[in-house]
Order: sequence, then C-alpha cells, then structure tokens
Amino acid sequence: MFDTAFHATLPAAAATYALDADLATRFDIRRYGAHGTSYRYVSRRAAALLGRPVEDLNMIVLHLGNGASACAVAGGRSVETSMGLTPLEGLVMGTRGGDLDPSIAFHLAREAGLTVAEIEDSYTHRSGLTGLCGDNDMRVVQRRAAAGDQAAVLALDVYCHRIRKYVGAYHAVLGRLDAIVFTAGVGEHSAVVRARSLTGLDAFGIALDPDRNAAGDATRIVSPDHARVSVCVVPTDEEHAIAREIADLLLA
Repeated sequence: MFDTAFHATLPAAAATYALDADLATRFDIRRYGAHGTSYRYVSRRAAALLGRPVEDLNMIVLHLGNGASACAVAGGRSVETSMGLTPLEGLVMGTRGGDLDPSIAFHLAREAGLTVAEIEDSYTHRSGLTGLCGDNDMRVVQRRAAAGDQAAVLALDVYCHRIRKYVGAYHAVLGRLDAIVFTAGVGEHSAVVRARSLTGLDAFGIALDPDRNAAGDATRIVSPDHARVSVCVVPTDEEHAIAREIADLLLA
C-alpha cells in the first residue's frame, strides 16, 4: 500500500493545482500527499479513544515529525492534506520549509545564480527549522528558545503559527470539527508545540487542559471535559498499520 493511497479520496477541488491543465495532465501534477498509512491508523485509534465510529467523526490529524503534514479527515476519509506533489509543501519541518512563494525559486536563480539542483537541495536539506536556527531537533530548538535564543524563538514561532493556520483552514474545509489529533515524534512528545499551536482558538471550541497536556506521552485526551472539540494525543504505529493491511489483503 503506497503511503499516498489514503489520500486517493481527495475531492478534485483539493487535489487539483491551478496550473495549465494540459501540462498538469501530461506530467501527472496534482496533490498526492503523504503519511497516509499513519493517518489511516491514527484516525481509527482516535475514534476508538473517543468511543465513536470513525465514520461519524470529522477530525484534523497533525503528523508532526522531522517530516510534518496535516490532514482533514471526514468520516475516515482524507478530504484535504498539506503535502502536495512532493513532501516539500505545507507545514514547517526539520529541514523543509513547507509553503513558499513559487517565485522564490526564480529569484534565487536570477539574483543568487543558483542552479535548479542547488535550489532543490536548499529547499530539501537546508530550510525549515534548520534554515531558521541551525537545528532540526525540536527538543533542542525548545531548549534554546527557553534560554532566550532569538533564532530558536523565531523558529518555534514560525513552526507553530503554520500549524495554527492549517488548523483554522481545515476547520473551514470540514465545517464541523470533532477532534484534533497530534501524532508522530513532535506531536506525541512536545506539550509546548501542542499548546502554542492551538493558542487563541478558544472561540472555535478548541482548548487544552494544561495538566493533561503535560502528563506524559500516552494515548489520551488532552482537552478539558466537555470541550466542543476533543484534542487527542495518539502515538502512530505505521509498521502495525502496514502489517494489518497486508493481513487483510491476504485474507480477502
């Protein structure tokens, strides 16, 4: 099962780039997404945690690791995701910057004299948290920010601002939001990132309980009781998900 398969359900409006249609068709340019195996597993685990069928839930799943993406999941189906043709689009990551003005590449070619290969290398290996502060480990970035390192402070601000922006956008896409789910290395372990990414969203029924948020790394609900939107932490297990899918295919 390809890691993009979960996103095969994207509606055309979400999967299609506003490019020359003939060019896009000839070269298969569209939004493919990634982390699909994780999203399939985590969305079902979150539904079990909430005691509701996944088919009844609208959720935003945030897969935050060295690679990071967001997915709007409606009734167990992907309807929007942040990574696109490649894993470069979307959220800020360890070494990838996520969303950029496409003209930055043209500017770098004309003004800095960079080749296509050099621009691609910069976008892939020397952007994101690394580009902003020189570290791609969120634990190090947080420690530096807490000590007053301004480059790390900015890196953390940019990282969390981008997540918050996607949460708002995907809430609009879904219409009704039942849950936000954090997963993968940063999503599971960083109470700071979870709190800062959801700051200021109380008007949407999105809030964290500080004690629950800080209480370890286990699968749990970290929003207050009776919150309109449940906020969950659900560790991903992509190997288990792949094994289950293989078993289902063999038994079919």
